[in-house]
Amino acid sequence: MVKKQEFPIVFDLDGTLFDCRELTNQTFPLVIERLSEKYGEQLEIKCFQQYERFLGTVTEDIFAEILPNAGREIVNEAEHLLIEVEEELIPKAGKLYQGVEDTLAALKSQGYPLFIASNGSKEYVDFVLQDFRIHGFFDGVFSAGGQGTKTKSDLVAALIKNHGYTERGIMVGDRHSDMEAGTNSGLMTVGCTYGFGDEKEIGDADVKISAISELVDVVREIEEKQYEL
Repeated sequence: MVKKQEFPIVFDLDGTLFDCRELTNQTFPLVIERLSEKYGEQLEIKCFQQYERFLGTVTEDIFAEILPNAGREIVNEAEHLLIEVEEELIPKAGKLYQGVEDTLAALKSQGYPLFIASNGSKEYVDFVLQDFRIHGFFDGVFSAGGQGTKTKSDLVAALIKNHGYTERGIMVGDRHSDMEAGTNSGLMTVGCTYGFGDEKEIGDADVKISAISELVDVVREIEEKQYEL
């Protein structure tokens, strides 16, 4: 039997471990407000009623839609503003889903290597993990900002390759891109119905959970099935 140390569990962050809905709907309007104050009508800005629609999207693509005609310099400025605002608001407007800490602790104590794979910026991911004191649970943290990847599939593939894992393990997430990334890297997929994706997005998940606390039992069942293959 393959050791648990060779059976990675890869977590998406937003919508899986971290509830950033309110945070997202606060940060982007603040960034837009500051850019508007500086550039006025010189800068075309596309506003949205809710910004949670962008969850799971890399920052560069988000600002390509919000600032459709902006040059690279202004986009860079917007990205830096976003990091500043996130650092300020994450402890106030974000929260872990109920049961996250206990679930991570249980999996870690059983010997599973745990990883983060997030399409967020490196700074954002680090802020969340440190502010909510869960950084120590993870054997590796991969972000689109840190790795320079454009898709979740590329990010998870880089993680698996970097750590030398074979095609066994689990990807846990709430969006179609998470399920696709896991499948493309040979991982079993767990779809979180409580996250930001709808039922259709995670329809291809091998297993679905309605609370993160269900994951401990699910991991054991999936591990046993994979070892039978």
